[in-house]
Amino acid sequence: MASPGFAFANPQPSPDNYDEFNPQDVYADSGINTTPVTEAIPAPWKNPPAMSLRDVLTEATVEEIQDAGQIVFHVAGDTGGVKEPSHQFAVADAMSADIGTKDYDAGRPAFFFHLGDVVYYFGQERYYYDQFYDPYRNYDAPIFAIPGNHDGVLFASEPVPYSLAPFYGNFCSQTPTNDPAAKGFARTTMTQPGVYFAMNAPFVKIIGLYSNTSETVGVIGGGLVGTGQTTFLKNQLQAAVAQRAQKAADPFALILAVHHPPFTISSGHFPSPEMLADIDKACAAVGIWPDLVISGHAHLYERYTRVMKADGRQIPYVVAGNGGYLDLSSVRQGKNGVNPQPGIPGNDGKGNQLTLDVYNNTVYGFVRLTVGPSSILCEALGVNETTLATSSLDAFTVDTAKHVVSAKGAAHPSMTRAGDVIKPHLKKSLKKKKK
Repeated sequence: MASPGFAFANPQPSPDNYDEFNPQDVYADSGINTTPVTEAIPAPWKNPPAMSLRDVLTEATVEEIQDAGQIVFHVAGDTGGVKEPSHQFAVADAMSADIGTKDYDAGRPAFFFHLGDVVYYFGQERYYYDQFYDPYRNYDAPIFAIPGNHDGVLFASEPVPYSLAPFYGNFCSQTPTNDPAAKGFARTTMTQPGVYFAMNAPFVKIIGLYSNTSETVGVIGGGLVGTGQTTFLKNQLQAAVAQRAQKAADPFALILAVHHPPFTISSGHFPSPEMLADIDKACAAVGIWPDLVISGHAHLYERYTRVMKADGRQIPYVVAGNGGYLDLSSVRQGKNGVNPQPGIPGNDGKGNQLTLDVYNNTVYGFVRLTVGPSSILCEALGVNETTLATSSLDAFTVDTAKHVVSAKGAAHPSMTRAGDVIKPHLKKSLKKKKK
């Protein structure tokens, strides 16, 4: 199903392997103190930085997806399993099982779109095997990604020529290659045109942005970052308007992906109002708004509904940062130490109604998106780390014609991994391992 030159899953499914995790190295790296500074963004190798799913999968495969009447794909962020890899491996294995042997008309996921923080703590090339190639060795589909802050932050002695150099090498190759970090695994590098890029696929256009290195708030333009990315955003929004005018009988959803969340209740992370203002400015100028905004960074699952005062459209903002990092976020407490209460409308600070619909900060998992001609079904799935069965954390639909968000009663049916597809999960802990 891959285009010539690409390989995804290993031909022979293999058991989880944590052997490359060296506790001494990991704990030494995690103890390095560094102050993140905003970094320049490496230039795309292709302009405009846009690609098609047809660049990665065969034409026949893309036609199968088109004929199925929908596209299904996975989304998750903050997966790097530094120190405690078992959470990441469980989520990755459950995602691999979701692909299984299904056909596209039966809901086979076409790809995984990663929301950043692929590798902790400083995006080192040496950890791409541990935290990327090994966990997804059996994931039989392409993986695209936007960088997170940990993928781009540098420390003084890091032997790379520029911020995001390892990420660029593994995700932004001009041709698919076998990176040494993969250590013999089948997956080739991805051929994204840049660290920010647009991806056009049947039924969906995804615009991925890089929100830089801050642990607190995201930045997509200005200062050292420049105007290249904000200009790209505006141009891709204009392209979406033109595409919709040309394909009135073949509609698609517009999804915006960015690592730092515009909104979050995580006690250790923060909303990014200035970043959101830059996004809003571009959308307002062009006259088009995303049908869904999805982020990571905060290590939990959250869903907000933003009702735009100008026309009443409802836009869901999802945080899917529970993909495998070693701990999950606590939430900021309200008055008298009470946790936030979903369902109570508030304000986004710009005069638009904002409601926290649901959150979960106790379960690791991923998001499964099903996009058709007039709707998006978003299923947040929690993973039982012992059985690898999944259960619903949240499910909702977006009517992309009426711009209305509706909660669903149930998510995708629980899945367990078939023993003849992937070998049984080997649960270990780096904390218990000695070398």
